[in-house]
Amino acid sequence: MENLEKARKFIQELESNRVKLKRSYGVGIYLFNLLKQHLESTYLNLLKEFDKLPIEKRIGILKVIKGRLSQPAYKKAVDFSHVEKKPIEKFFLPIEKVSILDQKEKKLLKALGINDLYSALWYLPVRYEDRRLNNSIKTTKPGQKVALKLRVLETGYDPSEKYPAYVKCEDGTGILYLRFRYKDQKPLYAFKKGSYIVAYGRLKEFKGEKYMVHPEVSFQEEEFGKILPFYYIRSKGEIKAISSKTRHRKIRQAIGKLLEYVKYMPEYLPEELLQKYQFPNIAESLYMAHSPQDGDEDALNSRATPFQRRLIYEELFLFQLLLQIRKRQISNLEAVKLSHPEKHTEELISTLPFKLTEAQRRVLEEIAKDLKTGKPMNRLLQGDVGSGKTVVAMAVSYAFAREGYQCAIMAPTEILAQQHYENFKRFLEPLGVKVGLLTSSVKGSARNSVYRHISAGNISVLIGTHALLQDRLEFENLAFVVIDEQHRFGVMQRREMLSKGKNLFPHCLVMSATPIPRTLALSLYGDLDISIIDQMPEGRKPVITKLIFESQMEKCISFIRSELEKGGKVYVVYPLIEGSEKVELKSATESYMLWKSLFPDRKVLLMHGRLKDQEKEAVMREFKESADILVSTTVIEVGVDVPSATVMVIESAHMFGLSQIHQLRGRVGRSERQGYCFLVVPDSLKNTDAEAIKRLRVLVQTSDGFKIAEEDLKMRGPGELLGASQSGYFGFTVASLARAEDRYLLELAKEDAKAMIEKLNHMENLKKVLAYRYKDSIDMSYIA
Repeated sequence: MENLEKARKFIQELESNRVKLKRSYGVGIYLFNLLKQHLESTYLNLLKEFDKLPIEKRIGILKVIKGRLSQPAYKKAVDFSHVEKKPIEKFFLPIEKVSILDQKEKKLLKALGINDLYSALWYLPVRYEDRRLNNSIKTTKPGQKVALKLRVLETGYDPSEKYPAYVKCEDGTGILYLRFRYKDQKPLYAFKKGSYIVAYGRLKEFKGEKYMVHPEVSFQEEEFGKILPFYYIRSKGEIKAISSKTRHRKIRQAIGKLLEYVKYMPEYLPEELLQKYQFPNIAESLYMAHSPQDGDEDALNSRATPFQRRLIYEELFLFQLLLQIRKRQISNLEAVKLSHPEKHTEELISTLPFKLTEAQRRVLEEIAKDLKTGKPMNRLLQGDVGSGKTVVAMAVSYAFAREGYQCAIMAPTEILAQQHYENFKRFLEPLGVKVGLLTSSVKGSARNSVYRHISAGNISVLIGTHALLQDRLEFENLAFVVIDEQHRFGVMQRREMLSKGKNLFPHCLVMSATPIPRTLALSLYGDLDISIIDQMPEGRKPVITKLIFESQMEKCISFIRSELEKGGKVYVVYPLIEGSEKVELKSATESYMLWKSLFPDRKVLLMHGRLKDQEKEAVMREFKESADILVSTTVIEVGVDVPSATVMVIESAHMFGLSQIHQLRGRVGRSERQGYCFLVVPDSLKNTDAEAIKRLRVLVQTSDGFKIAEEDLKMRGPGELLGASQSGYFGFTVASLARAEDRYLLELAKEDAKAMIEKLNHMENLKKVLAYRYKDSIDMSYIA
């Protein structure tokens, strides 16, 4: 126990003194030696790598280990080992047939997308709040989130204050003020002098006065005295009419009832893995995730507890098993075998008004080899913004069309699909290849015409959005599928598109302009071969990027005027569509009028994600043809091509990830003209967030997307690299690749899956869970 206490004190000291952490060497090994008898191998392996990691990641690991040390008894909080287990398939029971729930609860779960008992038990909390009443005003440190039972002393209202409404309270150990930004006094009437309330929030202190800003207040104690889970709840349909507080209470009640079943769930992970990582079993893990009996709020919210680590590992392990099965599945399928892919791609290349780079030619050679094997190509093409991935896809599509086969190109947005259509049509139709377009905007007789010509084989290359997935769309001989911006589509959508091949399995090329470091890509796209275009087209100049503060905007405005005079066009990007009381950031709609007043003689347009696809397309067309300035949100991030655009202004740049900014600045400098990108940040950032400034300077120093991706990975994790929807895309509900420890678990899971795939046929429960989780994505008959 002496080593444990030493480790706790040392971690606390390092957390409060970053300078010491930066200058200390051997911290990881020192902590490893202190804790090797007390921590699971997952955490010990993190400590082995500790001293090689960036400062932010080291701080994150210290926080995780601190949380783990504060809860040594998590695994023993519940014990279901004595309970007789039921067959795993009993847990795939549809929600409608779960007798313990009433009709309203079933309806609520269905509205949340929960269709069976297993899904409900895996509908895990996104955060926790420690509502236990074991603190006092006197003992709570400023900055700490706590629940306090308080007696109301008085209320007051001062309209001149930032938070005009206040409630003065005490608990016998001190005085605490609850402060609110109410517009009038009416909400204060609920606070009766002398009555008792429970307040939950972050305690703050200023000039000796302790206070909470907008705490959650309850006039009963029904949901206090325990750690409370909170779930992600989509606000739509009938749920939208229910208040947020009521939603959370109802979902807690429904899932709380279902926890009665969890103790009967049999274990399905191999015993050797549970032993290897000292993981608790599935029943205990799920129960504790929904109903933690004890613990530290920070440890729970950073997913540092053993039961959460087990659930995270399980998701990653099953995902890696899926990739192993997919690889086997594809190796057993047959695809079209092209006779002369190189000859036909050269035919197209010879007609282009520009030269291909060596990198593009290398990738075409790799693809040509795949197309001559008779086995389905399953390849990821990574390339920086503007590196020429689309030309590669076009050349390969031409090769298929010349040998009599059809191709489908799926893009994530109508704007990008329209752009691809125009480019493919321009270069392929003069060579006799018919190109078609299918998006949600193509309606009525035009849509029916596309369906008819595709099924008859008259259209060789069909470009579209999700509309390509419709059941009515039948290809005559689909042999090649291109999925652009891979991370924008789900795994199931890729499979659905590939299922449209009739007799043979289509070759598949998935493209991404979001550079992902190769090590991470190999783990996330383990079923794909990877090609990289690491060279920019000749004559393309790197975009000059400058970091400026808001006080320097006058110079930026002057520069924009001079670029507009030269015939350039300007993008101005904001993080928000509209302003928010909670976040003090500029927004696109509010700033649109400002840009119009700054440039009254110029045409200024506004675009954001709430516009319909047809409206977005019309705005982009107008910008390309006759407008000068486009004020927008990140809706222009992917694939938009306006060659005359030369300036990109990104407001509140510190709110974006490096890779996202790199994508945005790829919208300018798409011709022989020089492109410029201005990263605008508040002056206050100089004193409050030096790390953000340092992060943005990476973009000033390099235009190499892969270097930027590596920096993003070091500083923020891959959440930004993979897009906001990355968790949904990979099917993860609790794992997050933004956490260094989860990425480490991903690597372990990958190696374990390779070792376990041969034994899978002897693990019936694991096979059933895998088949259930990925029922639309794998054929279990391909398991050896």
